[in-house]
Amino acid sequence: MVEIFILVVAALFVGLVIYRLSKRGISKKYDRKPANPWNALNEGVDPSL
Repeated sequence: MVEIFILVVAALFVGLVIYRLSKRGISKKYDRKPANPWNALNEGVDPSL
């Protein structure tokens, strides 16, 4: 009975780790942003709009 409980907890932990790692790849949290709006001109964006 204890072995089954340990296996279930381990499986949930592994699933949580895989879920968190996959979410991190989707996130654009760490994309570089222009230092100021005028640097966006390099990307073809008009900052005066």
